[in-house]
Amino acid sequence: MDILFVSNLFPDEDEPWRGLDNATLLLGLRDLDASLRIRVLAFRPSIKHFGHAPKRPRSQDACFHPNYFWTPYIPKMGGWNHKWFAHAFSRAYQTLPKGFEPQAILSAWLFPDACGVSMVASKAQVPVVAIAQGSDAHHYLEMPMRRRAIIAMTKRVRAVVTRSRDLAERLNRNGADSGVAQTIYNGVDVRTFLPKNRSEACAALGLKSDEQWLLFVGNFLLVKDVPLLLTAFARVVAKSANVVKLALIGGGPLESTIRGLVEQLQIDHRVVFLGRQSAPEVACWMQASHAVCLTSRNEGVPNVVLEAMSCGRVPVCIDVGGIAEVVEPVLGNHFLVQSRDPEAYASALMDILSGAPDSDELHRSMKSYSWENCARKYLELLRGHDRC
Repeated sequence: MDILFVSNLFPDEDEPWRGLDNATLLLGLRDLDASLRIRVLAFRPSIKHFGHAPKRPRSQDACFHPNYFWTPYIPKMGGWNHKWFAHAFSRAYQTLPKGFEPQAILSAWLFPDACGVSMVASKAQVPVVAIAQGSDAHHYLEMPMRRRAIIAMTKRVRAVVTRSRDLAERLNRNGADSGVAQTIYNGVDVRTFLPKNRSEACAALGLKSDEQWLLFVGNFLLVKDVPLLLTAFARVVAKSANVVKLALIGGGPLESTIRGLVEQLQIDHRVVFLGRQSAPEVACWMQASHAVCLTSRNEGVPNVVLEAMSCGRVPVCIDVGGIAEVVEPVLGNHFLVQSRDPEAYASALMDILSGAPDSDELHRSMKSYSWENCARKYLELLRGHDRC
């Protein structure tokens, strides 16, 4: 079977973290069935062309022969972006080698990507499985032109995979074609994200064993609301009798603002910026930490929540999006903070620092979320089997 993956969310050497979950899914599909032929058309939407220097894939993604293309994109007001994406995709489609004839297209990010792809693919009678990742449903469904394009797209595709039930319900409430939204949670690498003795992990990282660590993993974007985390953490520092520190893994456009707030709150001696890290490095920091922190304004079901629990660590989260769908069955709602009050979030952090659930039990609860199981569900949809 020939499968074509199309999205702006796919890594390259310069941005190895971009759409990492999509690359991992494709690797999972390949491992599941070695006879699959998978190719990637990756796009970089921008007002300006990114130039003639070709993008290069990560070495592990070279098996998908990814080609990178530019497509015009107008931020915020670009209600016609899907039509430009359709034009760019139509041209890129012509670059596929002879003999590669997709029986299905997988397209991640609803607007403009899946909207544009489905316009072209429906004429060629190639079925499309779209993926809603988060903000493309949370935010774009509130924008009239983009909402109309997304709802029209749901009538052209085989299925829209949502990475939480919350996203599926949002699509349905806005008029998505009946039954098209199918929830498949992201996978987790249960072989990398394993429980480990905290003291051993601290030793591996050169940390003092008598320090208590909290961890944030994510992009420094408005939606992640890192300032809320820092404000709450400052209160934890003031209240705790122990030495508590916070590690921030990630990067993004708000990094300078976040660094400034750390200094303003006078917690610069307790906060470390680690930049972007590989999956094994993230796992080691999770193993060394008492909890993983997430204060987002909206989410689907973020990978970091699954990875934290697979490492046997509690994710302390603001209860938004689909987070409760995977946390509540395992941990209840004690560490799902119901308000955006820094004091309430600080209280939850203080609770987890005083004692945590059994790490091995948390890890076992995540085995059903393995990438192998995730890939199997996607393959059923791509092959046109009964919907999940």
